[in-house]
Parts: sequence; structure tokens; C-alpha cells
Amino acid sequence: MSKAVAKRYAKALFEVASEKKCVDLIEKDLKHIADIFAASPELSQMLNHPAIGTEQKKELVTKVFKGLDKYTNNLVYLLIDRHRETVLPDIYEVYKSLANEAKGVTEAIVTTAFELTADDKEQLLATFEPIIGKKMEIVEKVDSDILGGVIVQIGDRLYDGSLRTKLNRFREHLKRTQVG
Repeated sequence: MSKAVAKRYAKALFEVASEKKCVDLIEKDLKHIADIFAASPELSQMLNHPAIGTEQKKELVTKVFKGLDKYTNNLVYLLIDRHRETVLPDIYEVYKSLANEAKGVTEAIVTTAFELTADDKEQLLATFEPIIGKKMEIVEKVDSDILGGVIVQIGDRLYDGSLRTKLNRFREHLKRTQVG
């Protein structure tokens, strides 16, 4: 349910941000909020605690989330008033997706065994942007289990060029072609 709630608030905030021409600023604010929630699970616990009143919660978020745009700040206060402050991190994900769509950008989750270099990223962009017809934003994941190569997920499409997958395919091929 929180995803549906987050979607409604994110869409409303995105509409206001688009109208006021501050989409990127609010996206930055929401990322900041999501990062703080991720780094501090205690904050979420405090905001969920029934003994802490609405005004105390507003004071707390004012101290923790300094320098927010007025529209972002208004959203945070509105969520506190409606006892929905826990959807803040989810709002960021939905909002980011809406902002990327409006800018013609798509997110690509790139999994490699080691961190990508700047040249690696440029090569990935040069390879995949013409295929998908959009600008790409790379989200890196490092997973040593893939051994080598790269796995690129763009939306519901998966391009698996990992060494682990190639070895598994080779193993299956050998099993099917064994002479006995």
C-alpha cells in the first residue's frame, strides 16, 4: 500500500515542480531525504513512534533535513500531518522515475565484478544509448559472483554478458553433446 500512496504524492509533487520549474532541485531534496533514511533507521523508528507528537516530528525533520525547498518541506509536513512520513523514501524512487521520463532518460542497472572506470561507462553509454534511443543514467552494482563481464538491466530488458552465465551455457552445451 505504501507504494501506491508514495506514487500519488510523488505525482502531485512532480506536477508542482514541473509547473514551478524546480524538478531537479526537488529531486535532489528527495534523494537527500532517502539517503538519510537509509543511513539512519532510527529516524524512521522515531517518526513512527506513537508517543512522539506531530509538532515534535516536524521539529525533528526541520533539524535533520536542513535547506529543503519550500515545496519539499511542505510535502514532508503534510506527510507528518497525515501520519504517512514513512513513505518518504518510496516517494523519491517514484519521483525520480517521473523526472527521468520527462527528461528522456532511462536508468540502467549495470552489474560488474569490479567497479567501472570512466572509460567503461562511456563505452556502455555509446553501446546502449543507440539501442534504446534514450539517454542512460548508470546505476552501478558490484557483484564478484558474476566473475567477469557485465549484466545490464534497462527496464524489463536484461543483457547478460557475465562470465558466469557464459560458463553455465558452455557447461550445458557440453552436457548435451557428450559422447558416451
